[in-house]
Amino acid sequence: MKDGILRRDPLNKIWVVFAPEKVKTVIVGSSENEAKFDFDPFVPGCETATGPDILRSSDPLYSQGGWSSRVFPAKNPVLKVENDKNGRGHGLYDSMSRLGAHEVVVETPKSGVSFDQLSVEEIAGAIKIILDRISDLRRDIRFRYISVTKNKGLSAGGMIDHNYSEIKAYPFIPPFVRNKLDNCLEYYKAKERCLLCDMIDQEISDRTRIVCEHDSFVAICPYASRFPFEIMILPKKHGRVLSENPAQATVGFAKILKQTLAKLRIGLNSPAYSTVFHYLPVNSGSEAEAESAAYHWHLEIIPRISVVTADSFENGVFVNPTLPEDAAEFLRNIRE
Repeated sequence: MKDGILRRDPLNKIWVVFAPEKVKTVIVGSSENEAKFDFDPFVPGCETATGPDILRSSDPLYSQGGWSSRVFPAKNPVLKVENDKNGRGHGLYDSMSRLGAHEVVVETPKSGVSFDQLSVEEIAGAIKIILDRISDLRRDIRFRYISVTKNKGLSAGGMIDHNYSEIKAYPFIPPFVRNKLDNCLEYYKAKERCLLCDMIDQEISDRTRIVCEHDSFVAICPYASRFPFEIMILPKKHGRVLSENPAQATVGFAKILKQTLAKLRIGLNSPAYSTVFHYLPVNSGSEAEAESAAYHWHLEIIPRISVVTADSFENGVFVNPTLPEDAAEFLRNIRE
């Protein structure tokens, strides 16, 4: 790849520029070993700092202070569940109230540990409480999409040295999700197959971009990765959020997530990172069946070790100095 290459992402339908000469300007590095955090309000004994729980789990093997993971409303919510939609227009412009939900999931009572250093059972418990909240929020017919994100480390916007995720329920489908869903629906209409299922089959056949693989899941560096060492974790079997045999699937997902994050921590010197959980919109009515056939849930992991330029924000053009084949080979060779 001496002169670089352009690759097209079939899922997002964007072009990515692979430019190895940009490594010194695009890669900024991020070691959370040097990060300084303020007081941790998510440890046991500080529950009054966050307000009452919406949901709490208390696995006796991992509980401290009476809980192993907990969910509560965000202190300064982006969206508010008590609002009405109150949509209105003013000429060309549309607006509505800040309807939605914004919750915080504290995934463990332990402070200052990497997520992959938790046991498989602890990680599975954190996943389960998130899925329980999704199941509850999707019953509110005002919501159209439920977002689950995790920002670990200062460079990723995580302001507390604790493992936590945020759940947001939106009254609309976010545009990037809408674009990805539309591309999958278009592919399914043309071929009567799931685009992501076909991508998985090709990646397993090629084997050059696989980071790790388990019986039911595979972790890959996407063919047109937007960011250095970007990873997708996908279930091999098509389906909606761990909907079939959820207990077994949750443990399997926890195992590959633990392994993948351990490789990133060891190989990239504990980088800050973001994760985004992608799955079907909710309350789709007559479109639900087609969306379920065409779309395939997955998790994206983005190490925050590169700058994002104006071209990326406004033009959707990403510059990546690292080919996914090289990134995957490097991570494959990391021994956790």
